[in-house]
Order: sequence, then C-alpha cells, then structure tokens
Amino acid sequence: MSDNRIQIDATLCRKDGICINICPVGIFGGGIGTLPIVDENLAAYCIKCGHCSAVCPGNAIAIPDLAAGDYQQLSPELPDLQSFSSLVQSRRSIREFKDQPVDLKQVTELLELTRYCPTAKNTQLLSWVLVNGTKKVRELSAAVIDTFRSNEKMAPMVQAFDSGLDPVNRGAPQVLLVCAPAKYDWGSLDAAIAIANFELAAKSAGIGTCWAGFTTRAAAVDSRVGNLIGLAADDKIFGAVMLGYPEYSYCRIPPRKPLRLRIV
Repeated sequence: MSDNRIQIDATLCRKDGICINICPVGIFGGGIGTLPIVDENLAAYCIKCGHCSAVCPGNAIAIPDLAAGDYQQLSPELPDLQSFSSLVQSRRSIREFKDQPVDLKQVTELLELTRYCPTAKNTQLLSWVLVNGTKKVRELSAAVIDTFRSNEKMAPMVQAFDSGLDPVNRGAPQVLLVCAPAKYDWGSLDAAIAIANFELAAKSAGIGTCWAGFTTRAAAVDSRVGNLIGLAADDKIFGAVMLGYPEYSYCRIPPRKPLRLRIV
C-alpha cells in the first residue's frame, strides 16, 4: 500500500468500529469485530479533519499529510462550566485602550489557538494581517474614513476623525484583519468563529478586543483598506478586531435579553 493512502495497522486496530461511526465522509466500512475497510473512492474526498486517527484508542490509523508526530496528546484538564461561564460573561467590547501594544509573541500565541477553530469542510483557508502600532492603525482608520466621505450618513464620523478622534478603531494600538480567498463562500462564517474564539483567548490573557465593524464594512466596498495592507488581488478581508490592553476594568456583568429558544 502506497504512503498516499489511508492506512490501518492491523496489529494496533482494536476493531471497535469507532472510526466507522465518526468519519464525516463515511470512508470506513465494516463493523465491530472486523478490521475496517477503506473505501478508496470516498477516501478521495477526505477532508483531513483527523477525527478518525485522533479518536482511535489503538493509534492504528495513518492519514496522508497528517504526520503522526504532529498530533498532540489531549489534556484532560479543561475548565469547568462555571469557569467558562465567567470568561464568556466577563468579556466586554473594549473601546478604550492603553497606549501599549500587545507583545507580538503573545499575539502569535493567541492566533495559534485559532488554527484549531472549525472551518467549513476543514478548509483552513484563513490568514491574518496585524496592523501594528497606533500610527499604522490611524492610517488604517483614515483609509476607512475615505471610503465613507461621500456617504452623508457617515458625516458625523468623518468630522470626528478629521478633528483628531478615531471613531473607527478607537485608538487601538493594534488591529487584526482576517482574510481568505474572495471566492470562498464560507469566509465570513469561518472568520466570525475565529474572531469569537480569539476574543475569549485574549480575555483570558488580560487583553481587550472589539469587533472592528467599520473596518470590515469599508474593506468590503472599497479597495483602499486592502491596498493599504498589501492584500492579494484574489483575497478578501472577512473580519477585523481591535486589540490592546483595556484602559479600564469592569466590575459587573450587565444584563442581557432572556434566552429565546423554541423546541420543536
């Protein structure tokens, strides 16, 4: 059997049928008590999610392009629900930042976590651009404002910016832009998932964030923002988030509307 095909080590396989049940593509056939059979036709549609090899208790499955040495041992230490609830409820959209950029190493560490966020069909097509430093963020905000100058509804924002304020990116020392191929249908959803997880990770590290909606909107309707960051012609900015240390600490959790749930 060649190395570019899914392989099952018969000496390690426990014949428990887990891979058969868990594969989203249905690549494995057979049943409990027998060695799984790989459907080579379906294997061509493998999305490289790694579920089968990650769940296999015998470590018997080898997937092309997913080297066994690159897998990490899953830690049993997970936050309990109360701890996670506190993290989610204490996250705030920060719009007042200290004049101190987040260390680039820490930004990278936080972004590394987003690689494990779900993407449609495990495409993993997202990339990030960090606008680093208040001067560069101001230039980014200027590009956004320039796209709004002809829009009368945006006149108050334009005037505020021209007076020295930054109603676009709130004087944040850094802004992260998340990009993907422009033709990728799931770019907005994948970007939203990544940013949401990034925000929680940043909060746990004492870093403040806020969705940069005006930046995202301007980038969608005008090329100036993309040109400023050197965006490739076939790429698109699908989301943006301000980043920095919060100027203020919050003491309480504000109320929210009751949960709306229909069970049908």
